[in-house]
Amino acid sequence: MLRKIFAVSLVLLSLVIAACGDAPEKKEQKNLVLYSQLEQEFTEALLNSYAEKNTGLKVTAIYEIKADSAKPDLILAERNVLLDLQGSGSLQAIVSDVGDMLPVKFKDDRGFWYGVFYDPTVFLINQQYARTVGQEQLLSWFDLEHSETGIRISMENLSSSDSSINFLTSLASSIGEDKTLSYLWNINRYIEQYAKFPFTPIRMAATGDADIAITKQSFVSKYLENNFPAYVIYPKEGTPVNLYGSAVYKECKNVQDATKFINWLIADEAVKFVSQTIDTGYMFLLPQGIKGSAANPEILWLNTNYLKKEKQEALISNWLEKVRFNKNT
Repeated sequence: MLRKIFAVSLVLLSLVIAACGDAPEKKEQKNLVLYSQLEQEFTEALLNSYAEKNTGLKVTAIYEIKADSAKPDLILAERNVLLDLQGSGSLQAIVSDVGDMLPVKFKDDRGFWYGVFYDPTVFLINQQYARTVGQEQLLSWFDLEHSETGIRISMENLSSSDSSINFLTSLASSIGEDKTLSYLWNINRYIEQYAKFPFTPIRMAATGDADIAITKQSFVSKYLENNFPAYVIYPKEGTPVNLYGSAVYKECKNVQDATKFINWLIADEAVKFVSQTIDTGYMFLLPQGIKGSAANPEILWLNTNYLKKEKQEALISNWLEKVRFNKNT
């Protein structure tokens, strides 16, 4: 009797072991926290897209860092923010094979941050005005400076926002401060009033109250439909841009997956699809992914000479004194 019970027990134990062997192995869920300074709609759409093909890794976003909360693992923000964090020792360097494909201008040479996309300054030109003077007359920054038609220009006040200050500092970094102030003085006579809000120049160009708006592509892209009465031009010499990139915080423990996410941001077609679907207006540094060439750094102008607040404030002060409130204008 005991032998039969023992035999039955062995059979049952074998069945249990076999059943356990057939059970699928449960993978541990990995988690990363991304601090994003971009629009929440765009950020969440990106993370949802990433989750579709990376089921073993969950990336969640936060949009502010509280003093009593743990540090996030990653950041997605404008270049000036990344430079400040790098300077304060808040980031750790990573090795990104995809990021290494970027021109030196669009990344940190020690791997502390990598550029992902950029927001260019563009001309938004009223269609009726372009028909009157000819589109070929509106291709260059200097076409505005030497206008013979009394062109009406609308643009945001250059001291009112981070975006407008970035325009001024990037232009001065590229063509020089004296030449920048001279240029802005020359077109100042065509600007009836500097706008307080980013949308105002767009509205004025669309309604015909201005012939051209100098604005950011991200501000105008959502309005560019087939019946919109204005169109976008990229100045042929080049243009100031806001560069956005990503980096890994010093406290991040899962650097391998964080690097994988940054590689995805830089080069994956899904990121471009999400950006186009939401009409962000952002342009990508690797527009064809890892198989194509990178964006041309010569025509994308960054703020390289006015990174410290004191230098920015001095440039703004010069613009206010020598251009905007110059009585000889």
